[in-house]
Amino acid sequence: MTLGVQSDYISTEQIDQARQSLTRWVFTTAKAIARECGFAWTPRPDAPSTYPDLCAAHARSVESGESLPVSSENSASVILTSPDANYAWRFVHDVTHVERGLSFSLPDEYELALWHLSELEREGFGPHSLEYAFLKADTLGQVIINAVARRFPADQELFDLECQRYGFEQGILREIRRGSS
Repeated sequence: MTLGVQSDYISTEQIDQARQSLTRWVFTTAKAIARECGFAWTPRPDAPSTYPDLCAAHARSVESGESLPVSSENSASVILTSPDANYAWRFVHDVTHVERGLSFSLPDEYELALWHLSELEREGFGPHSLEYAFLKADTLGQVIINAVARRFPADQELFDLECQRYGFEQGILREIRRGSS
């Protein structure tokens, strides 16, 4: 599925198919990383929330083979098809943070978002695909919201869908304005 201009009609079915396709890519990627690392993930409310804590948890998982704790919070409204898919995505994101030596600083988060997008593109989901648009909003868009508004979107699913519907830049503006009202 490719995107045209923002005025092009995208059906609910096309959106659902792209979400399912992106979710399959996330699970495939997470499972491949788990095989390579020798450990999986487990959702927990007390998962590491700082880069040093994530590095320590990652090192424990490498040493012991125990699952890496990933945040179980804020996964009710996401662009992926389930909270479980979002936990798998957090695993991919967190492991990549550590393996690439990228902290939680905005420049490092921005770089990591670009890397995730390049990985998605390598798998055949180019910049004009719905899958790419959703991941771009979910990664790069959230970094921009955090940089400008000092917060994350309250409703990730709504934010990602609006970035696709109205265009990336307008979706960001709508989210910034939503938080200031």
